[in-house]
Amino acid sequence: MDEVVVRLPAMWADHHVLRVREALARAPGVAAVAASAKEREVRVAYDSAATSPDAVAAALAAAGYEAADRAAVAGDGEQSTGPGAGGAPEWSGAPRTTATSTVDLTMSGDYRKY
Repeated sequence: MDEVVVRLPAMWADHHVLRVREALARAPGVAAVAASAKEREVRVAYDSAATSPDAVAAALAAAGYEAADRAAVAGDGEQSTGPGAGGAPEWSGAPRTTATSTVDLTMSGDYRKY
C-alpha cells in the first residue's frame, strides 16, 4: 500500500471532511482515508496498481477540493521532502501557553454572556 498526503486549503470544517471522505471512498483503489480540517490535509492509502496520486487529486477536484500540493509518504511514515511536499510549519508542534487576565476573572460571572 502506498500513501499520499494532499493539502486542501478549502477543507476547513467537519462537513468538508465528510465530503472529502465520501468522494475518496468511491474512488477505485483507495484503501483508507484520514482527513483533518485542523491540518487541512488528507492522508490517503491506495493500491498503486489500481490508482495513482494524480487520480486521487482528480477525485478531490471533482468533489470541489483543489489540491494545494501533495507529498508521497515514505515507508517509515514520514513525508518525503521534495518540491510541493506539504508539512506542518515548525511552530505547529509548540505548546500553547495562555494567561488569564484578572479583568476576565472579574467579568466571568453573569455579566459575561456570549
